[in-house]
Amino acid sequence: MITTVRNLTLVAGLALSTLFVGDASAASAATSTPCTTAPVVGGDWPFYGHDAANTRTQPVATGLGPAAVAGLAPKWTFATTSTGDGTGFNTTPVVYNGCVFIGSFGGVAYALDALTGHIVWQRKLDAPNPGSGGVIVGAAAVDGSAVVYLVDEFAAPYAIALNRSTGAVVWKSAPFAPPLTSSALQAGSYTNSSPVLANGFIAAGYSPPEGDPTATGGFSLINAKTGKVVRTTPTIPPAAQAQGYAGGGLWSTPAYDPATNYLYWGAGNPNNKSLQYPTTDAILKIDVNPARPTFGQIVASYPGNVDQYTAALQTLGETPACELSAGLPDPLDDPVCGQLDLDFGAAANLFTISDGTKVVGELQKSGVYHVANASTMQPAWATIVGPSCFACNAASTAFDGSAIEGVSTPGGTMFSLDRSTGTANWLSPVGDGTHYQSISTADGVVWTVDGAANLDGFAAANGQPLVRRPLSVDAGAPVTNLTSSGIAIAENRLFVAAGGASYASATGYVIAYATG
Repeated sequence: MITTVRNLTLVAGLALSTLFVGDASAASAATSTPCTTAPVVGGDWPFYGHDAANTRTQPVATGLGPAAVAGLAPKWTFATTSTGDGTGFNTTPVVYNGCVFIGSFGGVAYALDALTGHIVWQRKLDAPNPGSGGVIVGAAAVDGSAVVYLVDEFAAPYAIALNRSTGAVVWKSAPFAPPLTSSALQAGSYTNSSPVLANGFIAAGYSPPEGDPTATGGFSLINAKTGKVVRTTPTIPPAAQAQGYAGGGLWSTPAYDPATNYLYWGAGNPNNKSLQYPTTDAILKIDVNPARPTFGQIVASYPGNVDQYTAALQTLGETPACELSAGLPDPLDDPVCGQLDLDFGAAANLFTISDGTKVVGELQKSGVYHVANASTMQPAWATIVGPSCFACNAASTAFDGSAIEGVSTPGGTMFSLDRSTGTANWLSPVGDGTHYQSISTADGVVWTVDGAANLDGFAAANGQPLVRRPLSVDAGAPVTNLTSSGIAIAENRLFVAAGGASYASATGYVIAYATG
């Protein structure tokens, strides 16, 4: 997730609007009618990144190739104002067996019929003290007959499993972030990551209050069948915390390797202005095999660019001005001390390079796409795709089988990198300034929604722009999209989420597109 959540002014209370905008079919009340049960062709999209490896690629889509996208047309539009919710979306829809699942800032979990857009069920999730970004920030995850959400509540984030068909609660976990021992000026830990299924567990990340020099992030492993919190591990070990190390929030979404039972997770920046622990601004390797003595532990890490990016910035951490600010929390970065807030905010991608080596890659806000050997966590290659910027380079990237596609910022430039060397295959302008929205691919086309509320498609072979559709035209109402929304590609359709202008009051949309 999601630079917008961490780096824009947020509110705890989310206003609800009652104005209906969009297709009239989405205005109906929730019914007991199940999702369309016709045989599903074109694949599902059951997780945030489509699959455990976070490739964000649909391998079985047809009819959505470069020659077909000129015939793309909206089939239905759902707007949250149709339910009285009226709040936005900050994630990628999940599509499984004829249903679309998504949750709003206001805490409403929706199941929509993938063929018609009608509401199958909706459930308001309990969060009296919503965390940064609203009640639901990440995507859902389908686990058999259940769909799992992480609920973003300050000091007490929890996971909840709902019945896929009815929305009934299957289980609700205890809070998975430990309570803070000292944080008088802050509201508490929160969760912005999407749940990931890993070896029978839900992997749930949490982040500390931004800038709090006494708090650290971490993750919990939750039994996927019962909701029991089995293991909670801070990013920074307690002994290092006692020495003043802090930070390391896990607000992105990890990749998981079922062959080895390891998670790969990008960690946030340090909250200490002069100390940086090795597991901050780093890609972490985490053991999720209960048969190993290292279960639930960080077993290795790959260091990204440090928060004080250059030698000149590092010297600022030793100045009197920085020392005077040592006790003050910072909502974003701290230029006085040379800190640039260089989290890993995009989701990790797990893939193999041409010699068969399995690697993990992830875009850092420093503007560098880093790739490490998944076994050793030693560097494989790294490529600069954009400038360093605390509000930049956090959009989740895709791997289409031969290349990594993403958007670098500021400016907004779609890029394609060779999987084995990091050499740029092509660059193509998006032009939306600071781009937070994730990338998805299928059938030779690279897709994103942009900050100007357009649906953009590019040819994966050469970066040629193929389509730019204003979502406002297709929704029949003004659409703004300054969040980290994304596109699921399933059932030979695009399911496009758009977030809104702010977290206080913004209409969320899902628009389904198909060709023909």
